[in-house]
Amino acid sequence: MRAITYLILSYFALGAQVGLSPFIRVGGAPPNLVLLAALFIALNAPREPALLGCFLLGLMQDVLTQQTLGIYALSYGIVAMFVIGTQQLLYRDHPLTHISITLAAAIICAMVILLHGAFRLPPERRVDASRLIYSTMYTTALAPFLLGVLQKMKRPFGFQTRRLRVI
Repeated sequence: MRAITYLILSYFALGAQVGLSPFIRVGGAPPNLVLLAALFIALNAPREPALLGCFLLGLMQDVLTQQTLGIYALSYGIVAMFVIGTQQLLYRDHPLTHISITLAAAIICAMVILLHGAFRLPPERRVDASRLIYSTMYTTALAPFLLGVLQKMKRPFGFQTRRLRVI
């Protein structure tokens, strides 16, 4: 994975998340565009760069949001471990793969945020569960379109297509 293209993707994903979220809300919840960027990296990068890339994306999102520092970094790290564990079983370019992986990843992120709120935050600072459900569904609906476009741009990132080795 090339660092410059990773930083450009991070910049655009975080900028779109911060800049567009007040205008593209559904049910009071914006889609998680940074999660889609993290999924793209986790689907295509080798193990260590994918884990590091997703963790850093989460850390950058933590800095830009009002969440406790490390919540998104932890959740994107868990998501990256999940996706890397299933990489060999997935057809990365299929829209159904994008939908199912995004749904699972968004549920993981929502559970981390809800559990953190339940155990560590006072009731007035907790995130509403219905807002997380809307965000999960909205992000999942956008996944085939945005991940499909990103999958077409694998070459600038230096991602190699993996081939099965027949022994």
